[in-house]
Amino acid sequence: MADVKPRYTIGEIKEEDIVRIPDGKGNIKEVINVEDMVVPIKMIKSGHIPDMRDNLKKIRAMQCREDDVFLCAYMRSGTHWVWEIANMLTTGKLDYLTQPKESAMMEFNYPEEFDEMPSRRILNTHIPLRLLPTEVKDKKLKVIFVQRNPKDVMVSSFHFLQKAKIVPFEGTFEEYFMLFSTLGIMVNWFDYTLEAEKAMKDKELDMHVISYEQLKKDPVPTIKRLSEFLGTDRNDEFITKVADKCSFKGMKKANEEVKIKDKFKFEEEIMKGHYRKGEIGDWKNTMTVAQSEQFDEIFADRMKDSSFKFDFSK
Repeated sequence: MADVKPRYTIGEIKEEDIVRIPDGKGNIKEVINVEDMVVPIKMIKSGHIPDMRDNLKKIRAMQCREDDVFLCAYMRSGTHWVWEIANMLTTGKLDYLTQPKESAMMEFNYPEEFDEMPSRRILNTHIPLRLLPTEVKDKKLKVIFVQRNPKDVMVSSFHFLQKAKIVPFEGTFEEYFMLFSTLGIMVNWFDYTLEAEKAMKDKELDMHVISYEQLKKDPVPTIKRLSEFLGTDRNDEFITKVADKCSFKGMKKANEEVKIKDKFKFEEEIMKGHYRKGEIGDWKNTMTVAQSEQFDEIFADRMKDSSFKFDFSK
């Protein structure tokens, strides 16, 4: 991305802010702990996204509109998919948005950059729900939470980050497996998911949960429930057309032909690796039996008190 001009000015990074993590190969990775999120220094220094240290404070203090919707998901869980669906439901139009999802992604923009967006805004993010604007809770704004089984999330994010332009993952899948299972990518998957479940159980947020697998296997009723949550009340014919337009094939084609890339080409670079397979159970093609069993043990321990159910098979 040498030819892509940075968009943001980055604040000073002090030595005492840096955390150095061994990668197991004799190398040291430099990161910064930002609100208990592990953020690679290279990501902050890139200038292609706002300085997370500054932006998370701005996000918390962000003034929200009464009809704002916040789409939250761990990376590679189906954010692009549900974002396109939600926008069709709210606009009542069967048109793909020409702007990429990243244009409405909270950690990729400062809050004031959303001021010109027409209502109803569907803002998306991968940050933990505790870091959402305080007004989301105070005003009981609608939150869509997308889940995907963590084995597919792990494999999908591994392949995606191998191609990442800002901070590519250069290790083996075995190394990535250990990283994902323990520290996590930016934030630990288990911590992220359990925090969201607690917020839902405690009724801190007006939250609607969508399963990636359920949306894949049974799209029309899943989209209908989302429509009801959003109060859009679209009929079955419209919802069936939305499901067809937002199939994996349709979304991939729209990504290549419809989306208008950012003038600095940042979105164009990161969008190249978004659409790979979109399958359920693809983890079996990468993860060994031993790794699967090891993860099952970790999952059983960390999620023993969770009521969330996950579909790991086709």
